[in-house]
Amino acid sequence: MTTLFINGSSRTNGNTVAFGERLLAGIPHTTLHLIDQRLNFDLDQRGTGQPQRDTRDDYEALMAQFAAADDIVIGTPVYWYNMSGQLKTFMDRWFDSFTTGFDFAGKRVYLLVVGVDDPANKATDIISKAFAESCDWLKMTYMGAATAIADGPTDLQQQATLPAEALKLRQALVTMTQSVSRETKS
Repeated sequence: MTTLFINGSSRTNGNTVAFGERLLAGIPHTTLHLIDQRLNFDLDQRGTGQPQRDTRDDYEALMAQFAAADDIVIGTPVYWYNMSGQLKTFMDRWFDSFTTGFDFAGKRVYLLVVGVDDPANKATDIISKAFAESCDWLKMTYMGAATAIADGPTDLQQQATLPAEALKLRQALVTMTQSVSRETKS
């Protein structure tokens, strides 16, 4: 079993990363920062007879890592009461993969949301709905969302424990990791 953490923040060492790394502590994983990837906007080719595919950026390499993972942890800061632009662009491009037969089915998706202006009540439901519906449509399992309040660059690192919903997501990841490990040894 492999776990991929996708950081949707424009910072590679901020609160979103801290949230993901704390959640995944002790769980083997790969971290991918969307800000380090060149991602073009969705190039809608429907009705043109052209393939729904843009190979002029890093999307296909990114999706190769996505394909190799069983568990996908996606983190985003709250920007204007929604997910980051980088993450939205990445999600929009999932349609490219869908139209070319990419197999999303069976992947488990976990969402981490970090914000300062009451994100649990003002943003998480909106972002979570987008992920839940997309996962349903693509036959992935949406495992849920966890929200953290953080503003300063080290706020999450200084918090004594993870929020309760993050601990539940972590337990689900640990359980998946242990069950796959037992199956592999059998």
